[in-house]
Amino acid sequence: MKKASQICQSKLPDNTALKQQQLPAYRLQLSATGVLSGFFATGAFCLGVGIILILSAKSIKEIEIKYTKICANCAELREDAINFDKECTCSIPFYLSETMQVSEIQELTILS
Repeated sequence: MKKASQICQSKLPDNTALKQQQLPAYRLQLSATGVLSGFFATGAFCLGVGIILILSAKSIKEIEIKYTKICANCAELREDAINFDKECTCSIPFYLSETMQVSEIQELTILS
């Protein structure tokens, strides 16, 4: 009998916390104050970014140039897929009615 009990005990893992998987685990403890402060901090950050975006968008100057009729030959050339590698150049002269400063955020939009 002793041999059978010794064989069974030799196959058992050591009685340590690591081998028996009894190590203490970190448990996240959320409190109302922690959750609310995180929520309001995220809201304040998003509000700040939104205000910065709105203020920067107010300084944008936009110029609209319609080139559909002027560059019609390029549009007709691109309607056929065979002409994908042919070069087409369209030039439209324009002027700025007021001077744009370099420090301002500028956008030049060309719409068809």
